[in-house]
This record gives sequence, C-alpha cells and structure tokens, in this order.
Amino acid sequence: MAEKPPPKPVSPRDWESLTEDFRHGGARREKWSCLYPSLAELALSSILKKEFPFKIPLVIFLDEFSHLLFPSNSISSLLDRLIEDLRTTVQSPIDGAHVNYALKEQMMVSTTSILISTNSVETVEVRCTAALVELLLAVINRPNHGPDRHARAIACECLRELEKAYPCLLSGIAGHLWSLCQSERTHASQSYILLLTTVIYSIVSRKLSISILNAAVPLIPFNFPQWILGPEKEGSGIGIGLNYKELRRAMAFLLEWPRVLTPCGMMVFMRMIMPLAVALDLQPSMLKVQFFGMINSFHPVLCHVVLIMYSQFSEAFNEKEKEIVRRLLFVSLEMQQYLVFRLLSVHWLMGFLNRFMEHGVEMEKKSIIKMGFMFYPHLFDPLSLKAIKLDLLAFCSICMDALKAQSGSDMIVGEGKSVVKLFQDGLISVSAFKWLPHWSTETTVAFRTLHKLLIGSPHSEADPSATNKLMESAFYSHLKGMLIDMILEFQRLVPVIVAFVDRLLGCQKHHWLGERLLQTMDENLHPRVVIDYRIVSYFLIFDRIAENQTIPPRKLLGLLTKFMAFLVEKHGPDTCGKSWSHGTKVLGICRTMLTHHQSSRLFLGISRLLAFTCLYFPDLEVRDHARSYLRMLICVPGLKLRGMLNLGEQLLGVSPSSHSESFFSMQSPQQYQDPKKSRNISLYIHLERMIPLLVKQSWSLSLLPLGIGNKSKSFGGIRDSEASIDERELDASIPLRITSGDERVDKPWVPLYVMDSKVSEILEVLRRHFSCIPDFRHMAGIRIKIPCNLRFDSESFNHVRGGESPKSRLHGVEALPALYATVLKFSSPAPYGSIQSCHIPFLLGQPPMSDYIHDETASLDIDATYVGSGEEEAYKAPVAIEFEPREPTPGLVDVFIETYVEDGQIICGKLQSIKVGIEDLFLKAITPPDIPEDALPDYYLDVFNALWDACSSTSNTGREAFILKGGKGAAAINGTRSVKLLDIPADALVHATEHYLAPFIVSVTGEHLVDMVKYGGIVRDIVWKEEAFGLLLDANTSASELNRMPLQLTFTENEDERGSELAIGKRSMGCIDILIFLPPMFHILLQMQVSDVSTLVQIRTDHWPCLAYIDEYLEALFLT
Repeated sequence: MAEKPPPKPVSPRDWESLTEDFRHGGARREKWSCLYPSLAELALSSILKKEFPFKIPLVIFLDEFSHLLFPSNSISSLLDRLIEDLRTTVQSPIDGAHVNYALKEQMMVSTTSILISTNSVETVEVRCTAALVELLLAVINRPNHGPDRHARAIACECLRELEKAYPCLLSGIAGHLWSLCQSERTHASQSYILLLTTVIYSIVSRKLSISILNAAVPLIPFNFPQWILGPEKEGSGIGIGLNYKELRRAMAFLLEWPRVLTPCGMMVFMRMIMPLAVALDLQPSMLKVQFFGMINSFHPVLCHVVLIMYSQFSEAFNEKEKEIVRRLLFVSLEMQQYLVFRLLSVHWLMGFLNRFMEHGVEMEKKSIIKMGFMFYPHLFDPLSLKAIKLDLLAFCSICMDALKAQSGSDMIVGEGKSVVKLFQDGLISVSAFKWLPHWSTETTVAFRTLHKLLIGSPHSEADPSATNKLMESAFYSHLKGMLIDMILEFQRLVPVIVAFVDRLLGCQKHHWLGERLLQTMDENLHPRVVIDYRIVSYFLIFDRIAENQTIPPRKLLGLLTKFMAFLVEKHGPDTCGKSWSHGTKVLGICRTMLTHHQSSRLFLGISRLLAFTCLYFPDLEVRDHARSYLRMLICVPGLKLRGMLNLGEQLLGVSPSSHSESFFSMQSPQQYQDPKKSRNISLYIHLERMIPLLVKQSWSLSLLPLGIGNKSKSFGGIRDSEASIDERELDASIPLRITSGDERVDKPWVPLYVMDSKVSEILEVLRRHFSCIPDFRHMAGIRIKIPCNLRFDSESFNHVRGGESPKSRLHGVEALPALYATVLKFSSPAPYGSIQSCHIPFLLGQPPMSDYIHDETASLDIDATYVGSGEEEAYKAPVAIEFEPREPTPGLVDVFIETYVEDGQIICGKLQSIKVGIEDLFLKAITPPDIPEDALPDYYLDVFNALWDACSSTSNTGREAFILKGGKGAAAINGTRSVKLLDIPADALVHATEHYLAPFIVSVTGEHLVDMVKYGGIVRDIVWKEEAFGLLLDANTSASELNRMPLQLTFTENEDERGSELAIGKRSMGCIDILIFLPPMFHILLQMQVSDVSTLVQIRTDHWPCLAYIDEYLEALFLT
C-alpha cells in the first residue's frame, strides 16, 4: 500500500519543519516530492498573509530550492504568481511589523535569483522578466529619496545581475540611468554608478551602435530589446561599430565618481573600467593620475586594484616602481596593520619583482632588487611574516646572483652584505638567538629558507662551470661548515638535517648536491666526533652515509669499531640496556652497508668490526647477530647476500605482486574438472600465433658453458666488472677507477699493439652503441612480444564435456558456452627467463562454421578485437607473450591454462606450445637518446660498418671489452662470417626484402638497385649510394678496386683442371646492407650483392650459433 503523503503545511511551525526536511535531503525531502508545485503556491499565498511571521525565511526557502519547487510544467503560472507577490509587497506601505524594508529587499533579491536560475527568458514568455525589470525600474526611479535608499540600492544590484545574465538588456534606457546617476546623492549612488558601468561595458563588449544620450525611449513601461530574442542576440546587435564620442563622454563622467565607491565597489568598478579604456583607446595615464593615489591607502583591496592596474598598463607607470616597492615596505613594517595586509604586501612584492625581472631595464632591476633586501625580518615579527620575508630575501638573492653571473664568486647584495651574512642574520631573527628542537616551527622555517637559497643558486648538470662555481662559492663553504658545527653542537637538530639532505637526495635534479653534502660530512665529521654515548645521536646521518655508494666506508667502519670498543670498556651492571641498544644499532648500520655496497669494497673493515664484536661484546644477542653477519659475509656471494639481508623488503629489480593471495580466491569450494577431460583440452582450446613463422624448424642449438672449476665462461661474451675500489679517501672530483678481475689476477702477458685512427673511430662507435644496450643481469632487459589469439570451439567443447548443457534449450549466441577468469601461464626450456602470465576475464565459444549467418551474429553484444577483421574475431581474445631472451635461440613456449565454466568447474591443462622463431627476435639497433631523427640513417650505417669490421677475422678490436648500460657488465665481440649464394632474380629478392626486412635495411648501393628500391616506396630513411660497380675482374684490376667488386665463387672439378671463376651474375646491380639486433646483445649483418639472376649474401655475426638459423631463414624467405 502506498505511503500516505504528508499534510500541507499551514502554520509557521509546519513551514519550519518542512524547511529542515529539505535541507537535510534524502528520504526526508523525498516525502514532499508529490507536493512540489502546490508547496510553491502555498508558500506564495502565505507570504501575502498579514499575520504570517515566517515570511523572510520562506522567501529564502523558495530561492534555495527553486529548481525543485518550480517545475517546467508549471513554471509559467508560478512565475506570474511570484511577480504579483513582489509587486504587492513592494507597493505595500511600511507598517514596521508585518511589512518592512527587509522583506521588500529580500523579495527583490530572491525573485531576481529565481528568474535568472530558471532562465525565464528562454523557458517561458519574456513578459515575466519584462515585468520584473519594470518593477525594479519603478523602485530606482526615486533618486535622493532618503527612507528607501537601501531598497533602491538593492534594486540597482538586481538590475545589474539581470544585465550580466542577459547582456544589453538595459542598453535602450542607458540615458535614463545616466540621469539617475547624476541626480542621486545618497550612499546608494555607488549602486547607480555600477549599474551604469555594467550597461556601458555590455554595449562595448557586444559592439552595439546605439546612443546612450537618447532618452526618447520611456523608462516605464519597459520595452524588452528585440536583439536579445532574435537571431542577432549573439552578434553585433542593431548596428555596426561603436559611438565613441558618447561612450568617451560617459567614461569621463564615470571617472569622476570613484570617491563615492567603497573598496569592494572600486574593485568591481575597475574590473570593468580597464577593458573599457582599452576598447575606447583611452590613454592609460588618465587612469594612473586618477587611481594611483590609492596605493597610499590603508585598505588591501585598494592596493590590490593599483597593482592590477600596473600589471595591465605597466608602460604608463614609468618611474613608479620604486614608489610601489617603498609603499609595500612601509605596510610590512607597520605594526598596527592587520597581519593579513602585511603578509599580502610581501606576497605582492614577490610577484611584482618577478614580473619586473622579466620586463624591466637592467639598471632599474638592480636598484629594485636592492630595495627588496630592505624587507628584513624583525625580531618581533610574527613567524608567518618572518617566513615570507625570508622567502623574499632568498628570491632577491637569486635574482641578484643571476644579474651578477659574470662577476666574482662571492655575491654582494644590498649595502655591502653578502649572502652569507644575510642568511646568518635571518637565522638569528627566526630562531630568537638560539636553536629550538627539530620539531619546532621556527627550525622548519630556517631550513626551508636554507633549501630555497641552496637550490636557487645557478647550477646545471649540463654546465660543469656553474656547478663548480657553486661548490667554490662562499655561501656553500659557509653551509658546509655550519652544518658540521650544528651536528656537533646541537645533536637535537640531527633529524631535521637528515630530512634536509633526504629532500635533496629525493630530487632528481639536486641528487648530486645531497651526495656532496654527505661526502662533506663523511670527510669532516668523523675526526671531530667524541667517542661517548652521545654518538648515538649521529646514527641517522651514519645510516645515510652507509647507504650512499659514492662514499668509501673506511672512515665510518673505523669510527664504529672505536665505538664498539668504548661500549665493551664501559660495560657494567648499569649499562646493560645501553650496550644492547647501541650494539644493535651499530649492526643495523653494518647491515645497511652490506645491502648497498659490494662485499669486496668493505670486506676488510667490516670483517674486523664483526670479529671484534663476536669475541668481546658483552651482550649475547649482539654477538650472535654479528656472528651470523660474519658467516654470511664469508660464505655467501655479494648479490645473494644483499638479497638475504633485505629482511623481507623488495629486492632490487623484482616488482612485488599487484594482487593479494586472496584476489582470485572463491568463497565456495572449487570443483575441478575430470582429469580425463583435462587431458584433451588442447582439442578444443587453441592458442595461435597472429603472424605465422617463415621457418618451421623444430630444433634449437644449445651449448653448455665451458670452463674449469667454478670459473665458467659462456660464449655469450658478457663479463662481470667485479669492482675493487681503493679504500683511500675519495675526492668528489676524482672518478672511481674500476678494474676487472682479469686485470688483477693471473692475466697473461700480451704484446702491445698500435691503434690507428680508423680503429679508434670504430671503437668509439661500438662503445657508444653497446652503452645503450641494457645488461639484463642487473636491470630490465629487452622484451620480445609475440601476439597470439585464444579461442575455443563450442562444438568440440560440448562433445568432450558430454551430458545435457544448461544452455541446450537456448538458441543463437545465448547457447554458446563461455570461459570465465582464464589464466594462461607460460614456461619455456629455452633461455627466455620468467614469462608473465595472462588474465582473460571472459571468452565466448566459437560457433560451428554453419552458424556464421548474419541474422544470428547481428545480436552479438561483444565488440571484435580488431575492427574490420570479420565476425570470427569476436570469439577470439588477444594474448601477448612477452619474455626477455637471455640468448638468441629459437624455442618453444609451453602454455598452461586454468579457467572456469558456467557451472563453476575448473578446467586446467596444457595447450599446444607456441613456437618462437629466429625472426621473432629480430629488432632494430638501439639508438642513443641524443641522436636527432634526421641523423639516424647515418648512425645505423656507422654501426653497421663498425660491426662489419669488428666481426672480420683480421679485426684489431678482438681484445676490446665494451661496457654495457649500467656499467656493471662488459661485452666482447667474437665475430664469425659465412656466405650463401641465392639463385633468385633481382626483382623477386627486392620484393621479399622489402616485405620482411625493410625495417633493418641501413643502406642501398648502386644506381640501378637504388632506383628499384626507391620505386617500391617501402624502404625509407636509409642511406642511398649511387656508385657504379664493375662487372667482372680482369687482369688489370687493382687491389683497391678488388674490395669494391662483388665476390666470386671459385670451384674445381678435378686436380688437373684449372680453377675457373663463376661470376655471381651477368651484371652487378649493387649491394643492400642489413643490420639486425638480436637480444640481449648480439647482431646479424647481411650484405646482399645483387645481380640480375643471383645474389651473394655475406653474413657476419658476433654470435656464431645463429648462423644455422639464418641459413634456414634465407632459404625460406627467398627460395620457397
């Protein structure tokens, strides 16, 4: 049974309860929804009752919920009733009890708000808006009438809001409004002036060509302008152009009235006057003369108006900048001013100086910036004012430093004060002659200013001179000494100093600056630290030093060893707790070192510390932990040791799982499919490659690593650069020297060889190329992506499952089976690393081929994965197999599936394996990020030529090791080469090369071959060489010409016959150079010497096992 609607409100108490229900919302408001139109009628009738005391709250209620109480189906009648109530209220005499000016004013405001919010001009007839405007005009048409002056001001504001909602609504009566402004002498004159200004602003913005002096149109009755309703309401109105003469006269009149405006009224007035001055081509000096004196006022709004005017017309305020700065300075110094005004003055000055630094003259910039240093924080200023003044001083010092970049290293500002002295005095004013604890706001403000001064100094990683200048400046020298002194004298400031350094380390741009500060602390702090119990206060800094890999740990380990000896010496019955606590913290710092440094770097120092702790430390738990660390340091290799010491933290390079263990869990018990049915899962579920392979090989060559003992070497060519860093103290300007283990132990003596300029250029190209190749052992490697499609046959699926399906009675798409929450897991015996699994939320079964008719598939609500690929694509799910090959070897990827069917059973099993061919591993060579786009062809050709030379048997680069990206591994090139003759016409070879090897072509040589490849239009952005090649060798061919000739194959039928030369073809057309990158770090180089009927392919590579796969690939590509 429907709920009975609530009774209609009658008494003021009922209306008060209803208002509370509406403002509460929810169900309390919804119970009144059936009475919305009648509620508005009851409210309007209640307002007219003489003895009703709830009139003003009821009017506000109608305004607040007008979107609910004035529905579109009855809005016309309700608005008519509202206008009549307003007219009755306005025309009623004031009795002081039931009708007063407050009710009249609220009725005018609420009625105007309701008509604007309901958009009465477009939703209903314009008569409602015209009636309201006429009624308001009748109210304001009584200038200088004292008792109702506030009501007339409210009426002017209502008309101004209507003018803003409907521009040019009052443009036809602008002359009458001008006369009213001239006649009004009470405080309501501000509203009259703003109303006239708004009307003129609308006329100028809409470019109406009307006369504002013409008073021929009567004020009452009001005639609604036709251009608001007609098609011209968005255009230029009833005329073209402006009446500049009358508008400038009106502007002159308006500029005489600022003295009657309040500060807020002045803000509104100037927001319209400045665009009018620009549109009417008035001189900005007129505004400056009229309004610049407001800068000396004591109201922040008036000062803000002057600053806005300066930003708009800065050219007209020449030589006034110093006066503005001086006035803002006086405001910030006046103690009797409000704190908000004083804060605003400094904030305005920062914006003023920033704008002036961009557009001012250099000499004036220096004088203005020097005036900014007068904003010095006083001792009794509030802390917020001190903070913003210190920000201003930091900004001024940065600006002055930028202006004096070509001068000496020390920065002199103001009246001979250096930035060092400036900062010292600023700290004294903030900290009140003493340092407070690290949690105090004063300390936070001081270090905030220090950070602004430091990061604002001109430095750049790309410009070493600017960085060196900062390191040698007096401010940085003072900063280093100040931080060391603060650490030693005020141990309670250590946490805030560590937070300051962490903030620099956390910024990518200023990370080097934080490292330099840590290096400085390591150099200067350890000799001055007194070995006692207070050294624990410095452990936060010691932990940051231990984490940084650029700081040698020798000094810190020596200090910690001395501290442990101190604990052993001072141990007694009263210090047991201290010994345990401090010893545990020391071992925590040791663990940090072992986690972030290589074991060989700190083995000697940390082993002595741990051995001393194991032998002499009094606490048993600390001794056990030290013994465990020492045993792991001796027995566990460095990388595994760092993983074990992470204490459950995330290992470097291993991303945590984004799902919890219960993400895919089910609330009900899982029902597994029959194992016999799971064996045949590959009969109806298929994972297929999108791009078929050219080579259908089913074998792969795998070599076991060769070596003696535990020092095995792989043919891959990557060597560890296991670094040994000198334990001596490192200077910041001296780079670290890394020597490989082969250079330290038992390296055989080899003779020196001379390197010419050509070999030097080749090595430079190869070093640059290999420095872009990531070392997959220490960072994310290069990933190969194989796109596939997953589908399953619904007919075979139903046949294998057997029984009556719950969908057997359905037809069409609804009868098809589906798989839910499918998980594909991949593994491979090939060296592909771990392969990420794939999740498919839903897959619809593929219907039989006979069911592919248009009327059944038209109702399918699943979009196809590939647009335009046919109706079958709707029954396939895209799957991408991504892996990081550790060796460029073809292989197989085993696929395991686990999925759910409609009845909740789980289907799991193994699918058909996916073949990975050698062509899947083909990639373009990695390019450095600083090479422009137009220089890439030349770079690829340089890499090709360098690798071609390095892979030859006579190369001088065989003993060179090239550092990979990351600097922890190196690669050596062990090249080999082969040759293959292809009996294929030139046009067929070019066509196959364009379609399969176009991305890897780096150059084409030979005029005829260049024309043929260019005509295809597929190969672009390579190097084209149109040199001519000789046809065949003769007796007069020189050795230099021999290198440019196409190769020839020599054969002999028997011993007695002379060797005869078989030319490659009748006519040599040119060469095609191809560069292929094989992840993780190998290459294939193909040089195709093309002739008319055959082609000789020279193959060079730095990974000889791939020659067999390339031979099969070339046969499949060109000979099948």
